[in-house]
Amino acid sequence: MDSPYSASPDPSTPPVPGIDSVGVGMAVRDERPSTGEIVVVADLGNPIAADYAEFLGRGPRAGAVLVPGGMTGRLAREADRMSLILFLTPRPTAEGRRALADLLKAVQGRDVRFVGIVGSFRIHLDDPECEAAERDALARVREGVPDARVVVLRPGHVLGGRSPVDASLRRLAPFSPLVPGRLHSCFIQGQELFAAIEALRTEAASREDGPSTGAMSRAPRRDGRAYTLLGENASWRELLRRHESPSLGGTIVAAAATALSWLGVGQAAGLALTLLAGRIPRLRAWNVHTLKPRSQGELISLCHPGNIGRVRVVGYNNGVNHFGHRHPGKTVVSTVRCRRTARIGPGRLKADAGATIRDALDCLSASGEDLYVLPNYSYVSLGTALFVPIHGSSVDFATVADTIDRVVFYDPDRDRIVSASRDDAEFAATVYNLKSRAVALRLYLRTKPKAGYFVRREIRTRPTAGELLEALRDRGATNVEVRQGSAASDRVTVSKYYNEPGTAAGTALELPRDALGRLWDRLEENPISSYLMHALSRHVAWHTELFLTPDEFEVFWRTHAKVPLRKIQLRYIRRDGMPHSPFRDGDCVSADLFLFRPDKPAYDEYVRRTIPSVRFNPGKHSN
Repeated sequence: MDSPYSASPDPSTPPVPGIDSVGVGMAVRDERPSTGEIVVVADLGNPIAADYAEFLGRGPRAGAVLVPGGMTGRLAREADRMSLILFLTPRPTAEGRRALADLLKAVQGRDVRFVGIVGSFRIHLDDPECEAAERDALARVREGVPDARVVVLRPGHVLGGRSPVDASLRRLAPFSPLVPGRLHSCFIQGQELFAAIEALRTEAASREDGPSTGAMSRAPRRDGRAYTLLGENASWRELLRRHESPSLGGTIVAAAATALSWLGVGQAAGLALTLLAGRIPRLRAWNVHTLKPRSQGELISLCHPGNIGRVRVVGYNNGVNHFGHRHPGKTVVSTVRCRRTARIGPGRLKADAGATIRDALDCLSASGEDLYVLPNYSYVSLGTALFVPIHGSSVDFATVADTIDRVVFYDPDRDRIVSASRDDAEFAATVYNLKSRAVALRLYLRTKPKAGYFVRREIRTRPTAGELLEALRDRGATNVEVRQGSAASDRVTVSKYYNEPGTAAGTALELPRDALGRLWDRLEENPISSYLMHALSRHVAWHTELFLTPDEFEVFWRTHAKVPLRKIQLRYIRRDGMPHSPFRDGDCVSADLFLFRPDKPAYDEYVRRTIPSVRFNPGKHSN
């Protein structure tokens, strides 16, 4: 969409009766000379339709006709053209379906330029009733008015005006102490939704009215495109408090609710709701933190210009689960269900952005190939590698991003899909750019023939920074890493992996990974152990990763024993020249650090005093 959702009517223009209504609804038209266009607003079981009709009546755009219930009646004969805005209910009735059929029959032969179908964000929650309602309405509209441009809008819970949710919040406000703070959902103000509808409708009208002298003068119609408008992600408790109105009865109810909350009644009810939502889809909209789109089209519908500021797009190991990252007011959108992978020739893998390292390895295994870069942990999405340095200990390619030949992403700022090869400016402007709002869709990666890994481990006592740098820079090995059990230890383990046995001991390993990495993957495969692992990390541990220049590494290694670090893992990363890369200008040492949360103040003070300019890996940083 070319224009942002900022259209709003002029509140100084009063509604003026004038157009025949359909049935017994209201009708408004501005007093200026008619544009010959009306907006037919159909209430198909959703009372906010009347709020939208009133919204139109306050602006100088067009006349509006409200169609209530199943009444169709006469449409305004003087209109040269019209738009239809259909307000659906997630559980349509037979009466609502008949009303839609009657309306579409009544407008046959008329010049219908635009149809907006207003559904619900519940479609993103695997709600079959909501999906069926939208699908049925879309099919009927395409058959009834085949020449109209059609868009679908999927709002969160609408607040204000005649909204049933708003009415329930006002009625139940005194019970706010009883509602667990963890119960969240998506709430959009009616005015914001109506402005979005108007922006889309007026954009469609401007395209229809624009010059048409050449084949490229008119943009694609994009019929049936969906726009989700989530609004703020907020707790029900907070919304209830916002709707409180002082009264004696309300105070008494609130006191009783507070007493019951002390007994755990609210927490028990919240747990019951969560369990029931797993079996009853319509209940899922009452507790929404994360949405998991099933296709790239659905992902784009959540990330368009009017909604991108309301979401945080993540992959699998997205920081929320493991590192405790928080995104107040935003809904997390996870790409984990967009995970197709395909080998497209020798040395080439095509993968959706939500595919994990594990998915890629499984896909390549059948063809006898492998990834160049193999992190210690497999359950991280490939799309994350476009924005965050994900590395193993490979000598040839330090990070997964180094092996990306081409990326396809959606740019919400321009509302377009971009395909960029590694040599393109678009690629350089996006990789590692945390300010970019681009949404990765698909990646093409270089792969290599599969080989076994033979490890040679060496225990060194009190090595210097220079000695460790020399070991990390060894180009004779395929992978090199250095591990220290704790900062206070004198012993350091240097692990070098080779594709041929040589002087290495033991049998070949499938992956160049230590025992801890293999354990992490095993824990992630089981939902219970995965939950416990991530919960322990969020509440007990502190993870971070430093990117140290050789000079900073020398200072760090000479002084780090003063800090209560429990694990240190070192790798070497070579300069890549990318403009947003933390190692754009020179090689560096990656120091992956683990410590307990009570020790964090001492660590922060050490960094501030000793290496104040050090760069961090933003994707591997506990909150």
